[in-house]
Amino acid sequence: MTFTTSSDKIVRKKTAGAFVLFTILPLFNLFHSSDRWIWYLGFFLFFMLILLYTYLHRPSQYQVDNDKIAIRRPIGNVEIAIQDIVRVDRIHHDLLKNSNRGGAFGYFGNFDTDLGRIRFYATRRDRLVMLTKKDKIKIILTPDHEEEFIQNVETRASSQQVHGQ
Repeated sequence: MTFTTSSDKIVRKKTAGAFVLFTILPLFNLFHSSDRWIWYLGFFLFFMLILLYTYLHRPSQYQVDNDKIAIRRPIGNVEIAIQDIVRVDRIHHDLLKNSNRGGAFGYFGNFDTDLGRIRFYATRRDRLVMLTKKDKIKIILTPDHEEEFIQNVETRASSQQVHGQ
């Protein structure tokens, strides 16, 4: 089953802000300052590569199959085996409230939170679903329909446990 993921207002604002700051302003200065054009062009290209990298690594949807959860991204999908998941929890508070990292196209990577170090594949700061694996690794996903996602994963995980024993 496939679950969509959408961006919240904070991510949309941070993405637009990063785009304006790192693309439009250097280009504006490029045309108003002819003696430093190479510096502005380099600045523009460097940050365009960073924005492209973050865009390509943003999660676009989550797919739950009988044996795995696939995090679909424009480049480099991530797969998590259902049998490795021991807990699925709905998180009701903003784990990134004290973090100013991330935000352009979402939050992905390792973040230190009040629940410890967690790997994020998220596009928003609400609707958080935390997967805890057998090796104690915690992963945050943000499906648009989190309750349905949790039920689907729990059903498939319990089915895996029954068939695996």
